[in-house]
Amino acid sequence: MPSAVWSGQLHFGLVVMPVRLLVAARPKTIRFRRLYRKQGNHVTRPMQLPSSKQTLEDEDSYSDGAGESGVDTHNRESTVRGTQYDYALVRQVLQSEVTGELIRPGELVKGYEFAPNEFAAIEPQQIKAAEVETSDTIDLFHFVNGADVDPIYFERSYYVAPDSGGEKVYALLLEAMRREECYGIARIGMHRREHMLILRPTKDCLVGHTMFYANEIRPAPDLELAPEFSDKEISMATALMRGYAGEFDPTQFKDIYQERIRKIIDAEVSNRIDLSPTPARKITGAPDLMEQIRLSLAQIESERTDAKSSKKPVRKSATVAKKKPQRVRV
Repeated sequence: MPSAVWSGQLHFGLVVMPVRLLVAARPKTIRFRRLYRKQGNHVTRPMQLPSSKQTLEDEDSYSDGAGESGVDTHNRESTVRGTQYDYALVRQVLQSEVTGELIRPGELVKGYEFAPNEFAAIEPQQIKAAEVETSDTIDLFHFVNGADVDPIYFERSYYVAPDSGGEKVYALLLEAMRREECYGIARIGMHRREHMLILRPTKDCLVGHTMFYANEIRPAPDLELAPEFSDKEISMATALMRGYAGEFDPTQFKDIYQERIRKIIDAEVSNRIDLSPTPARKITGAPDLMEQIRLSLAQIESERTDAKSSKKPVRKSATVAKKKPQRVRV
């Protein structure tokens, strides 16, 4: 059973029951890391192509760009189509579009573009103040006819399971909602937002769907459809539908693209590239001028202090030559 993402109490009227929310569905997509490939200065060796002769001509056709940010820069040699390559993981860095300076996470704020190239800078504290605290209750305040709820409003799905001590009340609510064929509408504070939760009864349990708000639903396309049909046309269309009728079995549907990608990956296991962790090299970006000046002045001051401490005592009558200041190169 999946772990609970939320636990608390479900309230409706004077009825209270402990419940948990369990993630009901999650997409399974093969994810890739981006690698830096550079042709190396090596003697090329002939490559043995697979007997299937299925090669990927276009890398973009299977690269989804997910998980791009790495922190390692170690290399590995590989031969592709007779050419020797070096591979390395890559990392993404943030730079100022104006100066090219590297940006630290603490220097970032959110900006809202309310007109072309005109922004309002929003402080992190302001965003934090607008967040909704995670609540410990699901407030069930409304019941509606299930047939009136358009599934287009369903966002994410969760199993609503009873916690210890709430099984009898849960089962009673589930049975009553099934018989009445109704859905419950509830509020819950979760993931820094207040969500509307649609509680839908199924054969085995309640399923909760976080709901898209009305202003998030895009208008339907304006289609010009012929509203009138003859009885013969309706009869033929109905007969065709009945010819394809069957039980809904989601296990018969397969993601062909993901299966093909998995076969490609399995075929490359023998040619795997080892990028074991090594100390990462420091990425050098555009110089921070003020920081370089500060470090240069500190170095000069340190050299002056060392020079004074190592200087031998001299007689008062001796003339002490003034040290010419060093020029700071930036």
